[in-house]
Amino acid sequence: MAEAVPSQITVAKADFLDDLPKFMEGKAVEPVITSFEEQRRKFKLIEQQFVQRKARLMMKQPEIQKALDIVKMLLEKEEQAEMIMDYELAEGVYSKAKLAGVKTVNLWLGAGIMVEYSLKDAKVRASVDGDIETIRDNITTLDVSLSRVWNFDVERRRLEREKGEKGEAQ
Repeated sequence: MAEAVPSQITVAKADFLDDLPKFMEGKAVEPVITSFEEQRRKFKLIEQQFVQRKARLMMKQPEIQKALDIVKMLLEKEEQAEMIMDYELAEGVYSKAKLAGVKTVNLWLGAGIMVEYSLKDAKVRASVDGDIETIRDNITTLDVSLSRVWNFDVERRRLEREKGEKGEAQ
């Protein structure tokens, strides 16, 4: 469960347990379930942080969309030697600018913070939807694994009880 998920963040990926009996070999059920529940709590916390981040971004949606549109346009015209663009100096005040060899953009993050990104990174940074989906997939995988471990334990106990009953009957 240490494989990195391709994203702008690095999160351990929750693996699906293909061979549950082999995985559980020599392990007690309670520590495995505790471990899965702890991982699930971590993923839920990360999911909550991303949902909150998305809500904050949605409030800034017009600005972000404008920045994303510009980044996409710059990516499309990356091969051009020179471009002439209108840019906003202040609300309703525009000027023309010649751009040549644009490889990076500066994105205003707010609170006095501006960060320089490559054009491709800037496009990825403006979206959290993929990260939320990745986290939710991991939570679902952990939920399935937890259920399978519980069911495995129930089945194991049932078989042990049946063996005990057969031993008593003989």
